[in-house]
Amino acid sequence: MPALVGKVCVVNGAASRIGQAVAERFAKEGGAVVGVDKAGHSVGELSFQADLADESQVQAMYAEVVGRYGRLDVIHNNTGLMDRGDGSALDVSLETWRRVQDANLTSIFLCCKHGIPHLLSTRPAGGSVINAASFLAAVGSATAPMAYTAAKAGVVQLTRDLAVHLARSGVRVNAVLFGPVETPEQRAVFERNPGALEQRMVHWPMGRFGTLEEAAGAIAFLAGDDSGFITGAALPLDGGITEAFTVPE
Repeated sequence: MPALVGKVCVVNGAASRIGQAVAERFAKEGGAVVGVDKAGHSVGELSFQADLADESQVQAMYAEVVGRYGRLDVIHNNTGLMDRGDGSALDVSLETWRRVQDANLTSIFLCCKHGIPHLLSTRPAGGSVINAASFLAAVGSATAPMAYTAAKAGVVQLTRDLAVHLARSGVRVNAVLFGPVETPEQRAVFERNPGALEQRMVHWPMGRFGTLEEAAGAIAFLAGDDSGFITGAALPLDGGITEAFTVPE
Protein backbone atom coordinates (compact mmCIF):
# COMPACT_ATOMS: atom_id res chain seq x y z
CA MET A 1 0.00 0.00 0.00
CA PRO A 2 1.35 3.49 -0.80
CA ALA A 3 2.90 5.04 2.30
CA LEU A 4 0.78 8.18 2.60
CA VAL A 5 -2.74 6.89 1.97
CA GLY A 6 -5.22 8.82 4.10
CA LYS A 7 -2.68 11.48 5.07
CA VAL A 8 -3.04 15.21 4.41
CA CYS A 9 0.29 16.66 3.33
CA VAL A 10 1.17 20.36 3.12
CA VAL A 11 4.12 21.30 0.91
CA ASN A 12 5.29 24.82 1.72
CA GLY A 13 7.38 26.28 -1.08
CA ALA A 14 5.52 24.13 -3.60
CA ALA A 15 6.18 26.24 -6.69
CA SER A 16 9.89 25.40 -6.78
CA ARG A 17 11.06 22.43 -8.81
CA ILE A 18 11.87 20.46 -5.66
CA GLY A 19 8.52 21.42 -4.16
CA GLN A 20 6.71 20.22 -7.27
CA ALA A 21 8.66 16.95 -7.26
CA VAL A 22 7.83 16.34 -3.59
CA ALA A 23 4.15 17.14 -4.15
CA GLU A 24 4.03 14.67 -7.04
CA ARG A 25 5.73 11.97 -4.96
CA PHE A 26 3.38 12.55 -2.01
CA ALA A 27 0.41 12.22 -4.35
CA LYS A 28 1.89 9.05 -5.86
CA GLU A 29 2.16 7.67 -2.32
CA GLY A 30 -1.57 8.31 -1.82
CA GLY A 31 -1.45 11.57 0.12
CA ALA A 32 -3.87 14.46 -0.26
CA VAL A 33 -1.47 17.24 -1.20
CA VAL A 34 -1.83 20.94 -0.46
CA GLY A 35 0.68 23.19 -2.21
CA VAL A 36 1.58 26.58 -0.76
CA ASP A 37 3.86 29.24 -2.19
CA LYS A 38 4.24 33.02 -2.38
CA ALA A 39 4.30 32.69 -6.17
CA GLY A 40 1.20 31.81 -8.12
CA HIS A 41 1.02 28.08 -8.86
CA SER A 42 -1.30 25.10 -9.27
CA VAL A 43 0.62 22.47 -7.29
CA GLY A 44 -1.48 20.03 -5.29
CA GLU A 45 -5.13 19.12 -5.28
CA LEU A 46 -5.57 22.28 -3.18
CA SER A 47 -3.31 25.25 -3.92
CA PHE A 48 -2.64 28.37 -1.85
CA GLN A 49 -0.75 31.55 -2.62
CA ALA A 50 0.63 32.88 0.67
CA ASP A 51 3.66 34.70 2.01
CA LEU A 52 5.10 32.15 4.43
CA ALA A 53 7.02 34.84 6.32
CA ASP A 54 3.71 36.54 7.16
CA GLU A 55 2.26 35.07 10.35
CA SER A 56 -1.38 35.90 9.65
CA GLN A 57 -1.23 34.33 6.19
CA VAL A 58 0.36 31.15 7.57
CA GLN A 59 -2.30 30.86 10.27
CA ALA A 60 -5.11 31.39 7.78
CA MET A 61 -3.68 28.81 5.36
CA TYR A 62 -3.50 26.05 7.97
CA ALA A 63 -6.96 26.88 9.28
CA GLU A 64 -8.41 26.50 5.79
CA VAL A 65 -6.55 23.22 5.16
CA VAL A 66 -7.83 21.66 8.38
CA GLY A 67 -11.29 23.13 7.84
CA ARG A 68 -11.45 21.38 4.49
CA TYR A 69 -9.82 18.03 5.32
CA GLY A 70 -10.40 17.78 9.07
CA ARG A 71 -6.81 16.73 9.75
CA LEU A 72 -3.14 17.38 9.02
CA ASP A 73 -0.43 14.69 8.93
CA VAL A 74 2.67 15.87 7.06
CA ILE A 75 4.36 19.25 6.65
CA HIS A 76 7.28 19.73 4.28
CA ASN A 77 8.84 23.16 4.70
CA ASN A 78 10.69 23.65 1.44
CA THR A 79 11.16 27.40 1.76
CA GLY A 80 14.42 29.12 0.95
CA LEU A 81 16.22 31.91 -0.88
CA MET A 82 19.77 32.53 -2.04
CA ASP A 83 20.31 36.25 -2.52
CA ARG A 84 22.89 37.71 -4.90
CA GLY A 85 23.66 40.35 -2.28
CA ASP A 86 24.63 37.72 0.28
CA GLY A 87 28.26 36.97 1.04
CA SER A 88 30.67 37.61 3.87
CA ALA A 89 29.10 38.80 7.13
CA LEU A 90 31.64 41.62 6.98
CA ASP A 91 30.03 42.99 3.84
CA VAL A 92 26.39 41.91 3.68
CA SER A 93 23.80 44.63 4.26
CA LEU A 94 21.33 44.43 7.11
CA GLU A 95 18.49 44.54 4.55
CA THR A 96 19.87 41.47 2.76
CA TRP A 97 20.51 39.69 6.06
CA ARG A 98 16.91 40.19 7.19
CA ARG A 99 15.47 39.22 3.81
CA VAL A 100 17.47 35.98 3.75
CA GLN A 101 16.64 35.14 7.37
CA ASP A 102 12.93 35.71 6.74
CA ALA A 103 12.91 33.52 3.64
CA ASN A 104 14.99 30.66 5.07
CA LEU A 105 14.39 30.61 8.83
CA THR A 106 11.44 32.79 9.85
CA SER A 107 9.19 31.12 7.27
CA ILE A 108 10.03 27.66 8.61
CA PHE A 109 9.58 28.84 12.21
CA LEU A 110 6.10 30.15 11.37
CA CYS A 111 5.13 27.05 9.40
CA CYS A 112 6.14 24.91 12.39
CA LYS A 113 4.61 27.22 14.99
CA HIS A 114 1.19 27.23 13.36
CA GLY A 115 1.24 23.82 11.64
CA ILE A 116 2.39 21.53 14.43
CA PRO A 117 -0.61 22.27 16.70
CA HIS A 118 -2.81 20.81 13.95
CA LEU A 119 -0.66 17.65 13.88
CA LEU A 120 -1.18 17.39 17.63
CA SER A 121 -4.94 17.88 17.38
CA THR A 122 -5.36 15.27 14.63
CA ARG A 123 -6.48 11.94 16.08
CA PRO A 124 -4.41 9.98 16.74
CA ALA A 125 -1.97 12.80 17.41
CA GLY A 126 1.24 12.68 15.46
CA GLY A 127 2.73 13.26 12.06
CA SER A 128 5.92 14.29 10.34
CA VAL A 129 7.60 17.64 9.72
CA ILE A 130 10.47 17.78 7.22
CA ASN A 131 12.43 21.03 7.09
CA ALA A 132 14.69 22.04 4.19
CA ALA A 133 18.22 22.93 5.26
CA SER A 134 21.55 22.75 3.44
CA PHE A 135 24.82 20.84 3.65
CA LEU A 136 26.37 24.31 4.11
CA ALA A 137 24.87 24.32 7.61
CA ALA A 138 27.24 21.47 8.52
CA VAL A 139 30.54 22.89 7.24
CA GLY A 140 32.51 26.08 7.20
CA SER A 141 33.03 27.57 3.76
CA ALA A 142 35.26 30.45 2.74
CA THR A 143 32.95 31.32 -0.14
CA ALA A 144 29.51 30.60 1.35
CA PRO A 145 26.76 33.23 1.51
CA MET A 146 26.80 33.71 5.27
CA ALA A 147 23.27 34.97 5.84
CA TYR A 148 22.02 31.86 4.05
CA THR A 149 24.27 29.41 5.90
CA ALA A 150 23.45 30.97 9.27
CA ALA A 151 19.74 30.69 8.51
CA LYS A 152 20.03 27.05 7.44
CA ALA A 153 22.04 26.24 10.57
CA GLY A 154 19.19 27.83 12.50
CA VAL A 155 16.75 25.52 10.72
CA VAL A 156 18.78 22.50 11.81
CA GLN A 157 18.85 23.61 15.45
CA LEU A 158 15.14 24.50 15.43
CA THR A 159 14.50 21.01 14.03
CA ARG A 160 16.49 19.34 16.80
CA ASP A 161 14.81 21.34 19.54
CA LEU A 162 11.30 20.70 18.25
CA ALA A 163 12.06 17.00 17.77
CA VAL A 164 13.18 16.56 21.37
CA HIS A 165 10.34 18.69 22.72
CA LEU A 166 7.72 16.72 20.77
CA ALA A 167 9.26 13.25 20.87
CA ARG A 168 6.58 11.72 23.11
CA SER A 169 3.70 13.38 21.29
CA GLY A 170 3.95 11.28 18.13
CA VAL A 171 5.13 14.26 16.05
CA ARG A 172 8.52 13.72 14.39
CA VAL A 173 10.65 16.62 13.12
CA ASN A 174 13.60 16.11 10.79
CA ALA A 175 15.70 18.21 8.43
CA VAL A 176 17.18 17.46 5.04
CA LEU A 177 20.64 18.87 4.29
CA PHE A 178 20.32 19.51 0.59
CA GLY A 179 23.36 19.39 -1.59
CA PRO A 180 23.32 20.28 -5.31
CA VAL A 181 20.12 18.94 -6.86
CA GLU A 182 19.77 19.08 -10.65
CA THR A 183 17.55 22.00 -11.62
CA PRO A 184 18.20 24.73 -14.18
CA GLU A 185 18.37 27.26 -11.35
CA GLN A 186 20.90 25.23 -9.33
CA ARG A 187 23.07 24.56 -12.36
CA ALA A 188 23.02 28.27 -13.22
CA VAL A 189 24.44 29.13 -9.80
CA PHE A 190 27.50 26.99 -10.51
CA GLU A 191 27.85 28.12 -14.13
CA ARG A 192 28.05 31.86 -13.49
CA ASN A 193 31.82 31.61 -13.95
CA PRO A 194 33.23 29.51 -16.81
CA GLY A 195 34.78 26.28 -15.57
CA ALA A 196 33.51 26.71 -12.00
CA LEU A 197 31.18 23.71 -12.14
CA GLU A 198 33.89 21.36 -13.37
CA GLN A 199 36.25 22.55 -10.64
CA ARG A 200 33.65 21.92 -7.96
CA MET A 201 32.58 18.52 -9.27
CA VAL A 202 36.11 17.25 -8.76
CA HIS A 203 35.45 17.56 -5.03
CA TRP A 204 31.99 15.95 -5.07
CA PRO A 205 32.50 12.27 -4.17
CA MET A 206 29.68 11.08 -6.44
CA GLY A 207 30.69 13.55 -9.15
CA ARG A 208 27.15 14.55 -10.10
CA PHE A 209 24.05 16.44 -9.10
CA GLY A 210 21.32 14.68 -7.18
CA THR A 211 18.07 14.17 -9.04
CA LEU A 212 14.65 15.55 -8.22
CA GLU A 213 13.42 11.98 -7.88
CA GLU A 214 16.10 11.22 -5.29
CA ALA A 215 15.25 14.35 -3.33
CA ALA A 216 11.51 13.63 -3.38
CA GLY A 217 12.11 10.00 -2.41
CA ALA A 218 14.16 10.96 0.66
CA ILE A 219 11.51 13.41 1.82
CA ALA A 220 8.72 10.88 1.20
CA PHE A 221 10.63 8.38 3.35
CA LEU A 222 10.78 10.87 6.24
CA ALA A 223 7.10 11.63 5.78
CA GLY A 224 5.97 8.01 6.02
CA ASP A 225 5.75 5.47 8.82
CA ASP A 226 8.87 3.57 7.68
CA SER A 227 10.89 6.36 9.33
CA GLY A 228 8.80 6.19 12.49
CA PHE A 229 11.80 5.87 14.83
CA ILE A 230 13.70 8.78 13.25
CA THR A 231 13.37 12.26 14.73
CA GLY A 232 15.78 15.15 15.25
CA ALA A 233 17.90 13.98 12.33
CA ALA A 234 19.65 16.16 9.77
CA LEU A 235 19.74 13.82 6.77
CA PRO A 236 22.55 14.61 4.31
CA LEU A 237 21.23 14.59 0.75
CA ASP A 238 24.51 15.66 -0.78
CA GLY A 239 26.23 12.72 -2.47
CA GLY A 240 28.83 12.57 0.31
CA ILE A 241 30.08 16.15 -0.01
CA THR A 242 30.16 16.81 3.75
CA GLU A 243 31.80 13.46 4.51
CA ALA A 244 34.83 13.47 2.22
CA PHE A 245 37.19 15.74 0.40
CA THR A 246 38.06 14.25 -2.97
CA VAL A 247 41.52 15.02 -4.27
CA PRO A 248 41.90 14.71 -8.05
CA GLU A 249 44.30 12.01 -9.23
